Amino acid sequence: MIDINRVREDPALAKIVQAEFRRAVGMINGRWKLEILWLLSHHGTRRFGELKRGLPGITQHMLTAQLRALEKDGLIKRTIFAEVPPRVEYEITPNARRLRPIFVEIVKWAEEHGAAAAEPAAPEVAGA
Repeated sequence: MIDINRVREDPALAKIVQAEFRRAVGMINGRWKLEILWLLSHHGTRRFGELKRGLPGITQHMLTAQLRALEKDGLIKRTIFAEVPPRVEYEITPNARRLRPIFVEIVKWAEEHGAAAAEPAAPEVAGA
């Protein structure tokens, strides 16, 4: 667990923590990576076509690239079944499963901000 007060007081530690943060964000950064992880996290194991249907607007090439990157970073597992035609399934790894609470908090945050953004702004009163 990171002691944020210690990080604030220790520039060397702050630099290390920032580098780790940058590395972690790099693993999930990308137009589709978080959405792919969300789908696999909340809907379980999926095949390529199911993921593509769950991500309107993604191209086959982009989905393939994002899945390969997530697999390389150890966030998803790809299983190939020796069948004709071959069947490939994707699932999140235990490491990625640890992101679930963060996903839930992001959704809560979006709900709160969505409600605030949807409320009409109070009219400005001249001379106030």
